[in-house]
Amino acid sequence: MSYNTMENLLKPDFFNTSNDTIKTMMSTVISATLPKTTNTKLTKPVNFTFKHIRKLVPNGSLSCVYWNISEWIVDGCSVLKTNSSYTVCSCVHLSTFALIMQTSRPSEV
Repeated sequence: MSYNTMENLLKPDFFNTSNDTIKTMMSTVISATLPKTTNTKLTKPVNFTFKHIRKLVPNGSLSCVYWNISEWIVDGCSVLKTNSSYTVCSCVHLSTFALIMQTSRPSEV
């Protein structure tokens, strides 16, 4: 399931990082579930292909993230491959997912 404007509510600022970076939502938010199952841990990873909703910044760092109660986290998810238009994420669990790009803040003069 894909949510058209959910990225406006579940903002990339909810992705806590130790460094001082600018975080940009790069995809729509999606959810993946299986019927009649309570175990969200998968025996094989599932891959999602996200279409970028913004232009990729050359020095940006992409993270495949999932929503965990009140924040975006990366546990169990990784970037498999990316190009200028799409990124493939691989995750070992089902949840609500998105793609976030981090870039360095411009240096102050």
